[in-house]
Amino acid sequence: MSAHTFYLVLKTLFVSLYTVLAAFGPALGGGDFAPSQPVEAGDASRFIQAEAVDTGFDIYRPRVEGGGYRYGPSMILNTDGSLDLWCAMDGPGDFADMVSYARLYDGGKRSSTERMALKPTAGGYDDFSTCDPGVIKFGGYYYIGYTTTLDTRGVDNDICVARSKSPAGPYEKWTGSGWGVEPQPMIEYTGDPDYWGAGEPSFVLMGDRLYIYYSWNTSTTTTHLAIADATNENWPATLEYKGEVIGDKNLGDSTDVKYADEYGRFIAVFTEKRFSENSYAAVWESFDGLHFRRSGLIKANTARYLHNCGLSGRADGHIGAGDPVYFGYAYGVWGPVGWATRLHEIRLSLADEPKADDTAEENVAIPVEQRPVRVIPNVMTVKAEKQVYNLTASQQVWVMAYDNDGYVFPVLTGTVFYGYDRSVIRIVGGRIFPVGEGSTRVFLNWRGMRGDFLVNVAGG
Repeated sequence: MSAHTFYLVLKTLFVSLYTVLAAFGPALGGGDFAPSQPVEAGDASRFIQAEAVDTGFDIYRPRVEGGGYRYGPSMILNTDGSLDLWCAMDGPGDFADMVSYARLYDGGKRSSTERMALKPTAGGYDDFSTCDPGVIKFGGYYYIGYTTTLDTRGVDNDICVARSKSPAGPYEKWTGSGWGVEPQPMIEYTGDPDYWGAGEPSFVLMGDRLYIYYSWNTSTTTTHLAIADATNENWPATLEYKGEVIGDKNLGDSTDVKYADEYGRFIAVFTEKRFSENSYAAVWESFDGLHFRRSGLIKANTARYLHNCGLSGRADGHIGAGDPVYFGYAYGVWGPVGWATRLHEIRLSLADEPKADDTAEENVAIPVEQRPVRVIPNVMTVKAEKQVYNLTASQQVWVMAYDNDGYVFPVLTGTVFYGYDRSVIRIVGGRIFPVGEGSTRVFLNWRGMRGDFLVNVAGG
């Protein structure tokens, strides 16, 4: 018996034990801050600086078998000092990327059980991937903006958004006119189809106005801005496009933006010279959210080969005076080893001159360390084996569990199927029987984890 088969058998046997142990994980605390109180005006004669106070530590290590990754961390600081953390991660089966969630404690050194917060809708607009999360909370909802990546439709990337009362989900998606199951884009790419497109959103709430920063890639990668009316429940329908606010980057990627209340300015970070020995994070600033200038960089103490970074802030995208501030990113050379994710506490300050010369600082050669697989699975999500079933006769639906070691194993008991059109199909014991011509979406629930799939029944 191979090692992979051995672990697969053990994980299948221990899946029930996982659900028991998960109940004894760290209790979720959290807590929202009062509305932010920024200074009336920042000092435009000085430039914001950010520096990593030490070499940081890993909050994710790829598995020994199959690598894996977490990248593009989006972080919300809670009043109890904990951090809500969302990352893009490698997806299971026919899903490319999904969004994971965990709550970090003790300055990021202890974590709740990692779960899947957001994943593609089977047969939907985002059916291939949900990645590059940017998260904000207001009006009682957590909103995740995310990239819908290249898929079988043959189109370029667009930006979608979903909302939930809980940071871990479940999330309902923007449908183009409201919130529900069938996703539609919030921002559509209209550039040259030979390029990557639009994606990687980041949010800041300024009073009643929601600032949405996002990547726009044609022959260059720039950062664009749209502003929405946050008082409108259907705010994605109110976007005002402001165009480019940060120009071409030096082999840069996603821009994460926060508002530093104490210094009266927006602060934007993105990696430059990504995936290289000389990688670092550029720091830009703006006093109105529209016009940005380069102000500093974060290189000393950071790992080489870094990319896709994020900056922590409060639920509304602000950094309050005295708040601890965290900087996270993925690092490593792409390959079978995978990427690790690293976190630093950073120090913000003002200087009389901008810092733009990255050759004046050295980063650190930190090898990516892998972790051994676990016998007891940390189940991330469940999904049907297929996204779409085309029935001509009855067919068994296998519901598969996916853990964060990359193992896939069938869920044998405890799955509930619901929400489907009983004039089209019926489901008995996990087997689908055609009833009449048509199509229906089927929802499934296994111990609080949800999924969906489509069933088509052709006419006789």
